Amino acid sequence: MKHPLHLFLRFTAAALLLSGAAVTRAQDLATLAQQKPVTLTGALDLRTVFYNYSGNITARRKPFSYVLSGSPTVNIYGVAVPLDFVLSEQDRAVRQPFNQFGLSPTYKWATAHLGYRNLSWSPFTLAGHTMLGAGVELNPGKFRFGLMVGRFARATAVDATTGLTAPFAFSRRGYALKLGVGAPEKSFIDVTLVKGRDDSTSVSATDRLAAGNTGALVQPAENLAVGLGGRLGLGKDKYWFVEGDGAISLFTRRLGSRLQLEKSNLPGIVNSTFGKLIDINGSTEAYTAWQAGAGYSKNGRGLKVRYRRISPGYQSMGAYFFQDDLENLTLAPSFALFKQKLRLSGNLGVQQDNLRSQKQLTSRRIIGSVSASAELSERLGIDLNYTNFTTDQQQAGAVQVADSFRLAQTTQSFSVAPRYVLMGDHYGHAVLLSVDRSTLRGLGSSVLDKLSEFTSLNAFLNYQLTLMGPRLTLGATYNYTELSLSQGADLNRGLQLSADRPFLKQDALRLGLRGSWLSARRFGEPGRIVGGGVRATYRAGRHHSFRLDAAYTARQPDQDTPSNPRYTETRGEIGYGFTL
Repeated sequence: MKHPLHLFLRFTAAALLLSGAAVTRAQDLATLAQQKPVTLTGALDLRTVFYNYSGNITARRKPFSYVLSGSPTVNIYGVAVPLDFVLSEQDRAVRQPFNQFGLSPTYKWATAHLGYRNLSWSPFTLAGHTMLGAGVELNPGKFRFGLMVGRFARATAVDATTGLTAPFAFSRRGYALKLGVGAPEKSFIDVTLVKGRDDSTSVSATDRLAAGNTGALVQPAENLAVGLGGRLGLGKDKYWFVEGDGAISLFTRRLGSRLQLEKSNLPGIVNSTFGKLIDINGSTEAYTAWQAGAGYSKNGRGLKVRYRRISPGYQSMGAYFFQDDLENLTLAPSFALFKQKLRLSGNLGVQQDNLRSQKQLTSRRIIGSVSASAELSERLGIDLNYTNFTTDQQQAGAVQVADSFRLAQTTQSFSVAPRYVLMGDHYGHAVLLSVDRSTLRGLGSSVLDKLSEFTSLNAFLNYQLTLMGPRLTLGATYNYTELSLSQGADLNRGLQLSADRPFLKQDALRLGLRGSWLSARRFGEPGRIVGGGVRATYRAGRHHSFRLDAAYTARQPDQDTPSNPRYTETRGEIGYGFTL
């Protein structure tokens, strides 16, 4: 492998070449003499991991692996060009070894996007999807414009030797557009559009046949999603507000289908307007999603009402996942009292699915949560949280459903975490206790209700002592975890110890030790889990750092069984960091 610094400089040079054309157009000649020609900042990290195990388990990772990552930023006469890259041994067989490589050079109110970029312009259209392509965002004052063109997903085929990828997927390309005006923190309105289309020629006929019967289920598709979002601040200081987002998505599930679309399937205005941007046939369906809220917020005090509705099957090629077929109404108050020393917040709402009465059962949920944080004194504080989720599936329409298949259950969780901190001239004490209890109870009397029930209890008590003179930090943590199921119970309890201390001038070297001993009982089978580790970090000047981390874990049940195997694992890591 080439030296990491050498690779870092090579990637930076590539960034200069890629951004050269954009830089010449974005220079401000009036201030050119006042700016440094080129500055480089960022970080490079190389991590190698060694792994070994023994016992009747499957290896959790490869014996040796490495990851090289970097985030350099080149600034050329005021134009920032940030880059990100990740290189690992897992992609050796790929012609282009980079997992992701992209940059977004910025100058004043203009930003260009090149390579792999992850953008979020709307919660229902372009929502955190990574694209490979090119784009631009312009934000002159209150106006906003964005355009991104490229590939949403690459084609995949079945590996005939392993069969890991089944079924295949087509290459998906398209574009996203955003137009907006206003200030996001006060009042604004945005229009977004996402258009995606599968390339039916990106997968060969041979790969389609290799997918077998499941391959017939994969058909080239096309999607057009149009969204509208905004916020309106009310009053002199805009503490009152109304906000909302909505979208309509047209999804053609089979391009080239001979089935004709009946006029009644889509509204005439949808067919006449959006039909010019997407192929519409008998496989085209229209979906909607929207949310709206109103409330008041000022200095930690507020009240917000929010309604959200997503139709069944809603999809956008600009997002990976939507929890569809649901609607919910929530009320969220928040309070801050006694000069912010007491903070209270809550959430109460109802949720249900089966919006089109297509399911045999309708699930209804009552959602509730309360949290409180109090600073009782300069040394003592406490956090409290309580959540309650109740689900009830009711019979829909005239469909007869046996009681044994009716789901009615409630999930509750309560946690309390007091903390105490005492700092002196020569020492410091910190104590933290956290207790969390969760339960799931079926409201029916069937066997299925009882099988799904559980109770979990998690608690830990942490004490930390800091000695100012030797700059030594000692820690001790007692853990208790219990999970009770109808099949039995899991119980873990034990003690973890740690020590940390800096050495040398300016704390250039830091050493840490840790050890743990836990008593484990899995479904009545007792055993122990023993672990330990050491970590060392060394800073060599302003730019270089080295780290070493080694860990050992041994599970020692009294009886070695397939459900509770005996094993040991050893893991070591050597890392190098370079910072500019």
